[in-house]
Amino acid sequence: MRTSIVFMLLFSVSVFAEYKDSFIVEVSDRKIKVTSPLKKVSFVSIIVKNETFDKIISEIRSEDKVLKRFVLKPEGQEVVQIDYSKVKKLFYVPVAPPFEAVELRFEQKPYEVPEKK
Repeated sequence: MRTSIVFMLLFSVSVFAEYKDSFIVEVSDRKIKVTSPLKKVSFVSIIVKNETFDKIISEIRSEDKVLKRFVLKPEGQEVVQIDYSKVKKLFYVPVAPPFEAVELRFEQKPYEVPEKK
């Protein structure tokens, strides 16, 4: 019993450590939720999770160009590494099905972008 509690605590700490320097973008049918890294870093990971049953064609963009284009499978995820020192702003853009672009901002509380009506 005691060893299982210790294991669960260590596992939760290691999972938190993995995500603390990453953006986590959760795409659902009606909104996109973003969890930001606790501090600004030069190389950032962006973990994009598709919580829908649809394939989503996605882009990670700067203000002026596409940095990465990928396809999210239904209920799948993609991890993208970006050198943030070379860009001023980052955006996650679902291309198909279309949705509003979401700016990825450091040091923010989790925020959501609802679909446009």
